[in-house]
This record gives sequence, structure tokens and C-alpha cells, in this order.
Amino acid sequence: MRPILVTGFTPFAGLADNPSAIVVDHLAREAVPGVAVETRLVDVLWGSAGAEIVAAMEAVRPAAVLCFGLARGRDAVNLERFAVNVDDSVTADNAGVHRRGTPIAADGPDAYRTTLPIAPIAAALAAADLPVRASNHAGAFLCNHVFYAVRHRLARTGLAIPAGFVHLPPLPPEAGALAAEAQCRAARIIVATLAAELAAGRGTADGVDRLAG
Repeated sequence: MRPILVTGFTPFAGLADNPSAIVVDHLAREAVPGVAVETRLVDVLWGSAGAEIVAAMEAVRPAAVLCFGLARGRDAVNLERFAVNVDDSVTADNAGVHRRGTPIAADGPDAYRTTLPIAPIAAALAAADLPVRASNHAGAFLCNHVFYAVRHRLARTGLAIPAGFVHLPPLPPEAGALAAEAQCRAARIIVATLAAELAAGRGTADGVDRLAG
């Protein structure tokens, strides 16, 4: 099987760490048995983050694309159902740039739905006593931006591979935090479950309608 491309973000907004960077580093160093993984860490920049991941997709030719990012204020691993076609955030990127109400792709639809197998991933995380829920909105900052950019590229090229976004909760001591070890364990479970679904020919069955929010 071709590798799964896993991406994360650098810290932003004055934070010392980003859990998505931690899990990407972990997956780069610690193999998931039987699964080939390629990782990329991208800076929190409107002008380049989406393009960097799309370029990685073209270089790696992955079997699936799994993007991670941080969602402050959430207290569980959030499996995102939809990416929307807008950049809109009061938070600046790491170059100090704000975007308000800016379309991501002028020729794109209002939204794309995830093609990750959400239901099996959620079940596997819950079985491991990790907090998980489905989310209908990935926000409108860089996390949503790269989610939309990935799905838009796949739609335009006609490549039907699983792709989507997972928001991670903050690290301690923030409210709703989940320790780095648990977040790395969650990432490994997500990757292993995605690989198993791909091997069984079920990788693009998202199952979102069968998953309670």
C-alpha cells in the first residue's frame, strides 16, 4: 500500500507547542506496524500552508491524506466532517496576516465533506478510552484552509482517496487539555484504523451519518 501522508502545524499565536506538531514528529520517529507513513510539518501561513501540502501530495502519491491541527477550547479529538470555502479569522497567521471573508477557491463549492472513515476511527478511539467526537465545522482558520485545499485538489484531479482533518485538543495546562502521550496514542490509532479500512477496501466510506456528534 502507498504511504499515508500525515501533516501538522507549527506553533502559532504565541504558543510554545502545537500538539499536531508533536504527533507528526512522533509518527516520523515511531513506526505504526505495517503502515508506511510520510509526514510534513507546515508553518501557519495563509500564503503557503495549503500549497505545501498539495505539493507533498503530488510528490508522495499517498493512499490517504490525514491532516492534524490544534483546536483550542475543545476537549476531545474532533473528527471534522466539513471544510468550508472561506478564510475568516481574528487570529493572525505567523506572518501577522489576517483574512476575513476570503474565498479559498473562487471556482470551488461552498464545502467539501470528509472522505476519511470517521465511524471506525471514532469507534477505535472510544475503545481506547480516548475522548472523541464528530464536528461539523473545522473553523475558518488555517486548519479549515488546508482541509479545503486538499479536498479541492483531489476533486479537481478526480483522485478518490480518503482525505480529511482531525482537530486535537490543547496540551496541559489549558482547559480541556489532553496529554501529549495520549494525543500521540490517538494519532497512532487513527493511522492504524485508516490503514485497516484501506486494506479492506472501505477507506472512502466516511460513515458520518452513523456517528453521533
